[in-house]
Amino acid sequence: MTEEQKFKSSYFLRLLSGDYNPFTPNVIIIDDNHLEYRRRNWYLISVDTENLHFQNVTGVSVDKHLFGATLKVKSTGNDSIFIHGFWKKKATKIKDICSKHISLNAQRGTTEAMADAISKAVGQANAGGGGSVADELKKMKELLDSGVLSQEEFDEQKKRIML
Repeated sequence: MTEEQKFKSSYFLRLLSGDYNPFTPNVIIIDDNHLEYRRRNWYLISVDTENLHFQNVTGVSVDKHLFGATLKVKSTGNDSIFIHGFWKKKATKIKDICSKHISLNAQRGTTEAMADAISKAVGQANAGGGGSVADELKKMKELLDSGVLSQEEFDEQKKRIML
């Protein structure tokens, strides 16, 4: 588990985009599983927070301007989140970190889903297989008793079914 990383937007770049309040920085906090976006609301009373799990984030892109950049976070089921006020290098670094975490969480989710599917399939095969093996042995025993199969053929078929 890596340590969470915190990024604050630049007042100068927010000033250029029309945000004149020096007390309202955009803050991004990234840990292994989540991307958290914090911004002080316009009333300066509290902080608005959006917390996205990387399994739900489909991508992060950087829109570079003459001065600075805007991050666009795309997620499933929500509108894109635009985060203004970062320098180009910092925005690219945030994008790279997020891309790595998105990839890891997508692989983790796929692996967990595949493991669940395999365990369900194995469980169904074991549960359903017990009845079918018994049914097969019963049929083979009936064929042996009726004289259709010899004892050697029955033993051979029994070994095949039991494996």
